[in-house]
Amino acid sequence: MSKKPFRKPQPPKRLAPAAAAPSEPDMLDEFLPAQDTEQMLGVARTARVSTLLAMAMLQDAARPADLKRMAKPDGLAVVVSVPGPDWVEPVTHAVRKLGAWCEVIKRNGSSRQEKPEHGCDDVAEALGAGNGVVGVSHAPERYLPANLVALADIRIDLKTPSPRALRSTIRLATGSRPGPIPAGIASGLSFATLAGCIRRGTSGRACVRRIEAASRALIVVDPGVADVPPIEQCHGYDEGGAKAWALGLVAAMQEYRSGLRPWSSIEDRNIVLSGDPGVGKSTFARSVAKSLRLPLFSTSVSSWFASTGGYLNEIIRQVDTVIGQASAAGHAVLLLEEIDSIPNRSTVDQRNREYWVALTSHILTALDSAMSGATSSLIIIGATNFPERLDEALVRPGRLNRIVRIERPDTVATAGILRQHLMGDLRDVDLGPVAAIGAGATGAEIAGWAKRARGAARAAGRPMTRADLVAQVAPPDTRDADEILGMARHEASHCVIGLVTGSSEVETVSTVPNGPYAGLTRSRVRRRSNVSRRDLDDFVVTLLAGRAADALWGSVHSGSAGQPGSDLAAATRLVAAAHASYGLGGSLAWLGDEDEAMRLARTDEVFRRRIEADLSALQARADRLVRENAATIDAVAARLVRSRVLSGDEVRRIVADCIPASGGALPKEARDA
Repeated sequence: MSKKPFRKPQPPKRLAPAAAAPSEPDMLDEFLPAQDTEQMLGVARTARVSTLLAMAMLQDAARPADLKRMAKPDGLAVVVSVPGPDWVEPVTHAVRKLGAWCEVIKRNGSSRQEKPEHGCDDVAEALGAGNGVVGVSHAPERYLPANLVALADIRIDLKTPSPRALRSTIRLATGSRPGPIPAGIASGLSFATLAGCIRRGTSGRACVRRIEAASRALIVVDPGVADVPPIEQCHGYDEGGAKAWALGLVAAMQEYRSGLRPWSSIEDRNIVLSGDPGVGKSTFARSVAKSLRLPLFSTSVSSWFASTGGYLNEIIRQVDTVIGQASAAGHAVLLLEEIDSIPNRSTVDQRNREYWVALTSHILTALDSAMSGATSSLIIIGATNFPERLDEALVRPGRLNRIVRIERPDTVATAGILRQHLMGDLRDVDLGPVAAIGAGATGAEIAGWAKRARGAARAAGRPMTRADLVAQVAPPDTRDADEILGMARHEASHCVIGLVTGSSEVETVSTVPNGPYAGLTRSRVRRRSNVSRRDLDDFVVTLLAGRAADALWGSVHSGSAGQPGSDLAAATRLVAAAHASYGLGGSLAWLGDEDEAMRLARTDEVFRRRIEADLSALQARADRLVRENAATIDAVAARLVRSRVLSGDEVRRIVADCIPASGGALPKEARDA
């Protein structure tokens, strides 16, 4: 602030009434004493609409007694807080018209010199000389001289323009009545947008319609909000606590709207989401905003740097603009994508450390103001693929609170996500088998499957089938027909023998390669509080049934062994545990847990022979059951070859159709079990 002699300025001349302005005597009686109406009408004739709007906002927010004092601001210190950086200039222009100020300080964070310690001497000198000083900023404590903030005789906090302020601005600018103006119509709109909606030469009602249209566009500022389900209907967010947090926030927001709790009591309203690319972090934020019925502002932190020249003051201004626009909306959700782009002060390069530390500190201060200040109204959700890169101060309680990881969806979540994106297609088809194949894919990949399957069916001119979906989830099978049939018989044997022995109930079965496995059967093991040796043997027989099928229809190979989770490995582990851990092997001595049992099997020859004997007997039983049920197994395998994936219900229907009419039920061993 430059030094200059302090001379008391002359009051502004009263302007003549505007000939084209409306003459109704009640036009401004909401804001101004009758003797000031003439001045306001004079201003309306030549002033910009932005100035009219700013003046109306000032006079709506300030007390009449304060406005009277500001008209003759001798020795008066005033601070005006505005919703965002873009409001500073027009409000400053309006403030100048309200009184004869010696010093008008406007600060929007665009300069490094705009700090609380700068300008304090000038403020003290001006006030000491009996002159008026006014400061305008969107963050007075952060930018205005500290002594001006501390000594302010009047403080005016401007919020979103009220219907009263809009009504008077429109009538001054257009000369016509605007009609009813809904509450909150201007929430979230920038100053420039609002001023652009109010146009001379048009009707007041047209101005209101333009503001409503701009407001509607703002509420779907992130177009993805319209396409996502509310968080209550979302799948894949249960693990880790993301969905529980969101549901709690929705419930708290409902209580706040009902007047049952104050906004300040909703403390856990900010969070950071982490996870692999495509797991649905952005979709989660959109669904939360939809359930909360709040506008969503979405920004990428990396764009703050890309959209500026890299100068510190430009980036700071961009940060303040983004946060200010969201804050101006009142209650809103702000999504900060790629939040790991905020520099971590503990790992930044020492060469540019001063630059990065200053930037990060400013961002943290700006977030503090938006999240925990007296006028905070935002729900902030950060999103990152690299949570380990975040500055520790960013995720402490009181800021973004904590990091919640979104995992890749399991089978149940995959089926739910598929159902959402199919949008009515395959309504009567069990998606569980397809989901079992695709479990572990990201939400983005799952959405892509549904989209491409729909496109394939549309191109063929027919309704979608499950085969269309399977073709997208699983790549084309390049194995020869004999190998595919052999694998289908192997997996079908697990299914059928599990039903025959009663040891398990198949949920899904497929011939689609899955990691190290050429096919996969997912079964629900029969649960009992106390497992007998017969129960354990039945399950081992079911595991060995695949090997029996390999021998019956070809030759035994390594397909059911080799991996720690293979059929043979699981069977060996169970039998070893029966002898060493469960007390089901003829000895009462407990020799260790399952891992110890396997170590004994590798090192103790006598123990290994006992396991080998049991496994040989159980394999013989599996061989017999597979031979006896070969026709049923082959029927399941034939259907599996065609479909590549079957649900448990489909398998059970095939088995029921294959039961001889005379039996009317499963084979005797299954009935006995």
